[in-house]
Amino acid sequence: MNEKTPSIQRLLSQARSGSRTGMESLAVIVWKRLYPVVFRLTWNHDLTEDILQETLLAVVQEVNSLRDVRRFWPWVHRIARNKIQDHLRRSRLQASGKALLRRQSSDTHAGGDILDAKIHEEKLQRLTALVEQLSRKYRDVLRLRYYEQMPYTEIALMTCTTPEKARARFHRARKRLKAQLQDDTQQGVSVIF
Repeated sequence: MNEKTPSIQRLLSQARSGSRTGMESLAVIVWKRLYPVVFRLTWNHDLTEDILQETLLAVVQEVNSLRDVRRFWPWVHRIARNKIQDHLRRSRLQASGKALLRRQSSDTHAGGDILDAKIHEEKLQRLTALVEQLSRKYRDVLRLRYYEQMPYTEIALMTCTTPEKARARFHRARKRLKAQLQDDTQQGVSVIF
């Protein structure tokens, strides 16, 4: 045990009892200790601050769920790592979605007429709406596989699972999306692919 452990334990005890000063002191210590770690991973000051704020918010909200106060630092580091992974996942998904839309938009305008472009746009909107109805784990794996064209091993790393589970989720997601498309077609919503 290092010399800071009793201080952390005392501050945790105060924070759990609702002490604002205890929570503030704990937040300052966490911020100082995590800032260099997160910054080395992001190399962006603003992003580092955003991730640290999200991490501190999670710590404040979940401080009572920590069972073993000796595991405080690994717990905080895991929260920060998850926040970084969430940010990377969101930014990759946003970038891939924008790239796909740009690519499809340029393809449509290059060789089609306005009516074809409008039909294509409506199909994409409907498909996007159907994908959004899927659970998050299915949406993520579909986007990573289709838009990013990632192998299952990378998808597994991004979604904190195994390649086999990532492959199974992908196939289940496709099956559910196909069923939703068939339901729409039967209900009179025309989505032609």
